[in-house]
Amino acid sequence: MTPILKLPGVGPALAKLLQDHGIKSVEDLSRRSDAELSKIPGLGSSRIAKMKAASAELLGAAAPTADTQAAPAAKSGTAASRGAAKPASPRKPRTVRTPAVKPETVAAAKTAATEAAETVKSGVDTAAEQGREGVDSAVAAAEAARLAAEAKAAKAEAKAAKAAKKAKALMAEFAAAKAKAKSKAKKEKNKAKKEIAKEKVKAKKILSDKADPKKKKKDKKSKKDK
Repeated sequence: MTPILKLPGVGPALAKLLQDHGIKSVEDLSRRSDAELSKIPGLGSSRIAKMKAASAELLGAAAPTADTQAAPAAKSGTAASRGAAKPASPRKPRTVRTPAVKPETVAAAKTAATEAAETVKSGVDTAAEQGREGVDSAVAAAEAARLAAEAKAAKAEAKAAKAAKKAKALMAEFAAAKAKAKSKAKKEKNKAKKEIAKEKVKAKKILSDKADPKKKKKDKKSKKDK
């Protein structure tokens, strides 16, 4: 039995992984099918193919696998007449050649990337500058609106104060006029009372003279004597 660590490309970590899944030798690996090996975590189809090829080279011949076992004969005696089926040789992985990249292409790609980065940076700077200008304009507009509102409020306040002063003056004038009219009305009332009293006295005297003619003559005589 060939230890699995003898297989080219298999280190201690991979060997432990394979051993944990029951593959302890190169012969064990060669007997496993690709489907079985693909169930082991970390093993892809490319790596499996490389290990199979390396195991075949190491053993000097391809080992039979579960995928390549001969199918049962459809008719009896076929396998005996034709001989034992030969195990299929594992396919060697194709070598993918990476096309060589010209230095001019690399330089052009670097230049394009630099120009693109500068363009992006310029666009970001322009957007930031426009954003700052927009903020400054908005702040200036808000400040102008505030000053205009304050001026309008001050004007309205002055107008209200003037109106209040005028209303106060009118109220004082109205109060003075009311007091004057009241005083005048009182004087007129007193005068009217005096006139009424005087007229009452005259009327009383007239009635008295009419009621006593002798007294009237006596009064006239007394006036002549005087």
